[in-house]
Amino acid sequence: MARHRVRRVRSFSSEGEPDMTPLIDCVFLLLIFFMVTTVFLQTKGLEVDMPADSQAEEEKKKDVNVAIDQFGKIQIGGQDVLREELKEKLGQAVKEANNENIIIQADGECAQKDVVYVVDSARQVGIEGIAFVQEEE
Repeated sequence: MARHRVRRVRSFSSEGEPDMTPLIDCVFLLLIFFMVTTVFLQTKGLEVDMPADSQAEEEKKKDVNVAIDQFGKIQIGGQDVLREELKEKLGQAVKEANNENIIIQADGECAQKDVVYVVDSARQVGIEGIAFVQEEE
């Protein structure tokens, strides 16, 4: 029976250090495996309404002031307005001011029905926002 000698291959280089190639191959395979199987989470942050494209558009907007005195007399931008013309004048003032909001300044002694009438008229014209101002004493 012939004996076969099994020749052992040493993984040491001629200087006596181990061969690093198989180790590096394993590390690269693990790296590729983890890169492929990683799930990238998309965290949801706060939704922020950014300002308009240019501030020039915001600067073009002017305030529409509606004043009501103690007797129910209505003024838009300092000009007297009759009740019958209120909707029309509000619509014109909003278009000229490039603003969908109005500011109502009512006298403390005016009737509540006058303020409600102005608010209802503004809503019918399509005004989006109404602010109320009170004078400091």
